[in-house]
Amino acid sequence: MKQLSPERVGAGRVLIVDDQPEVAEGIKQLLEYEGMVVNVQTSLITLPLMIRQFDPDVVLLDLSMPGLGGTAYFASGARKFIQAGTLIILFSGRSSQELSRLSEELGADGFISKEQDAWDVVVRVKSWIKHRHAVAFAAGRNVNHADTRTSSASSN
Repeated sequence: MKQLSPERVGAGRVLIVDDQPEVAEGIKQLLEYEGMVVNVQTSLITLPLMIRQFDPDVVLLDLSMPGLGGTAYFASGARKFIQAGTLIILFSGRSSQELSRLSEELGADGFISKEQDAWDVVVRVKSWIKHRHAVAFAAGRNVNHADTRTSSASSN
């Protein structure tokens, strides 16, 4: 099978994990407008299963959720259940300094504040996806979501 260049692989897939529907829906609409496939989850309980089914390039993970939040999720060692290459981005209203520290401490791939302009979030997500596709291309792998089972991956 011929490999596609990173620019031709597609706009990408994003999973937003956030318990604030107005935030998640707003970002979802903007990302979809830019051609991305987006799914929203309001709980971390089924996150590993959702990642396997949806096969996202990027997961925007809210840190402050009721019950099991993103910080506790990482501390529990759950990162090992997430597919290699899937970028986990901390997505929170916390300060940039705190997000930077937590990102490094928890082993996340990056962070972005909810306080940033929504279009800045879109630009950063597009950049992360392009980077992921370029890394996969350089490693001789093709990012291919065509056979991903999304029928059971529903948006909330």
